[in-house]
Amino acid sequence: MKVAQSAFQRRKSRAGNALENHLEAIFKSHGVTYSRTAVTEQKLKPDFIFPDIRHYHDQSFPSTRLTMLASKTTSKDRWRQILNEAARIPLKHLVTLEPSISENQTAEMQSERVQLVIPAPLHDTYTAAQRSWLLDISGFVDLVKGRQ
Repeated sequence: MKVAQSAFQRRKSRAGNALENHLEAIFKSHGVTYSRTAVTEQKLKPDFIFPDIRHYHDQSFPSTRLTMLASKTTSKDRWRQILNEAARIPLKHLVTLEPSISENQTAEMQSERVQLVIPAPLHDTYTAAQRSWLLDISGFVDLVKGRQ
């Protein structure tokens, strides 16, 4: 059982790293500047900080121009792990490949100031009310480019 669990954990870790690598390729291709897994407060390491960690730690840099993106292939209840990352950034962004998250869960995310970023092909798995609130990858890239 331990061997199977270990193999399963390795597979999930590789999937998460692959998602981050794909996102990084997208950001590079669009000329977006960022820092990946840089240290913020309490030695926390958000997946991406925009425009970069140097600006994040510069208290004179406006926090309204900072963005944080966490990536999780599936969010389930693990989305709460990102709430204390990057304290200077009140609205957290979370990209996930998870289709059709429940309305209760997305409502809770909204109340905790977590903005979901979902690839456009998965938007159809969400209700109309949820889709009005979702960002797609392109919209997120436009957001961070506008802040830079």
